[in-house]
Amino acid sequence: MTAFNPYQAPKAPLYVAPTRLELDGDCWREGSVLVVRAECKLPQRCIKCNAPALQPIKHRRYYWHSPAWYLLILFNLLIYLLVAVLVRKQVRVSAGLCARHLQRRRIGLGLALLSAPLGIALMFVGVDQQRGWVILAGAVSLLTLLLVGVGMARILAPSHIGPVYTRFKGCGPQFLASLPTYLGGR
Repeated sequence: MTAFNPYQAPKAPLYVAPTRLELDGDCWREGSVLVVRAECKLPQRCIKCNAPALQPIKHRRYYWHSPAWYLLILFNLLIYLLVAVLVRKQVRVSAGLCARHLQRRRIGLGLALLSAPLGIALMFVGVDQQRGWVILAGAVSLLTLLLVGVGMARILAPSHIGPVYTRFKGCGPQFLASLPTYLGGR
């Protein structure tokens, strides 16, 4: 006869309930959102207009952190930057662009890079001539060109990076219509 041991590990078979539906492929659509697995290579089409993509397609790294961390900016920008670097999640995805959208991206990068010297030069001219409106115009042009350039240069914008799946915004409706519908959970 065996004695009961309350510290003995259970001998029952381990059962794990399914938490999500495993899907075929690497990319799907969920409304206006692109859902991908990590290290995914998207189809060889432009993610904005679904035209054939230019080769070679680059593997880009995307970062994301919970939007709640932006509250740290209210306390100190440096603290926010340090925490954001520590808590961010990353994923690498290869997304293609056609010639038209690649040219738009290059124009956006040029605007973003041009914004700093142009805005700073205008502010120095305003200080030199003691004209406040020129200083204001320099600051406004710096911020406006920077924001417009970054907006034009953006390929995809991660909205959530999870342990298995990543969600992106910024794909065109034609590209999303060519993908199967996502049926899994978060």
